[in-house]
Amino acid sequence: MDLSEAISEPFVQLIDFHNAFNRGVKVSFGAMNFLAERTKEDVSAGPAVLPTGSEPWGRETRWRDLDGPLKEASVFISEMGITRAAAAFENYLTNAKSEFDRAKLEPAREKKEGAPALQGFDAILGSNGEAMQNLVPMAEFFDAARNCVMHRSNCASAQLEQLRQAPATIAALERWPKRVGKWTLSLPRVVEGQAVEWQPRHAILASDVFYRCARALDRTLVDRMGAASLTRMAAHWCFFADPAAPCPAKLNPETMVRRQLANRYRSHTTVPETVELLKQTDMWDKVRKAWNKRFPDGPHTSAARQQRVRQKRG
Repeated sequence: MDLSEAISEPFVQLIDFHNAFNRGVKVSFGAMNFLAERTKEDVSAGPAVLPTGSEPWGRETRWRDLDGPLKEASVFISEMGITRAAAAFENYLTNAKSEFDRAKLEPAREKKEGAPALQGFDAILGSNGEAMQNLVPMAEFFDAARNCVMHRSNCASAQLEQLRQAPATIAALERWPKRVGKWTLSLPRVVEGQAVEWQPRHAILASDVFYRCARALDRTLVDRMGAASLTRMAAHWCFFADPAAPCPAKLNPETMVRRQLANRYRSHTTVPETVELLKQTDMWDKVRKAWNKRFPDGPHTSAARQQRVRQKRG
């Protein structure tokens, strides 16, 4: 099995979140700016009228001046974005640890007490510390930012101010991959006891930070798991997880697992190898029983369904 580009189910879920998150922030902020420009162009039209859709706020809301509310909404989107990005990363860590435990892997090192942003999972995996040196300071900063938003109404803590001014954070920010253009990558000013003026770009940066952390951790996780445990993972998410991961293949259990390995988890293998790996992990009989229970009438394909219909009619 080729594992050079393989990823785990928890990372698949994080990728989906990361992509949807970026679209959501950009659409929301873009729509607000579109509205702001339209209202400025037509100042003679009187109060701005906004539809309420299906929400119970009457047919519409009227606004004499949208500058203040739009600025507040922009900060709100940024704050909630940072919170959601951090929560998605925590969810990845929890699920990745579950895959680690299901594979019955031995920890590389004991988790250190008080390990903040990565919850010590990098030590358990045995991730390369040098590869993580750019990521950890930024992850710790946005993890502290999330805590301030959630528990201090966005009032900066002493820890957040210290992390913002830390040489490691500044160096990581300077080395961070930059897109081509005039935009300069930066973090907002942070003063203990004062509200932080987050912008949508910071929410997207937070999601990028946590995405890159998860990608680095996941590379080590997949390498530690190997072909057999990755196949076991694919079978688990095909048949035993609740909810199960979507799979378009329905011909037989081995084809379903092989399809997930190839398309969802980016690991290329054959059907015979898939069966052999399932047998190595004592999953083959369980998978067949689960498939027979789900599809008692046999293969769930168009050709098979048509054949069953013809048999009933005949």
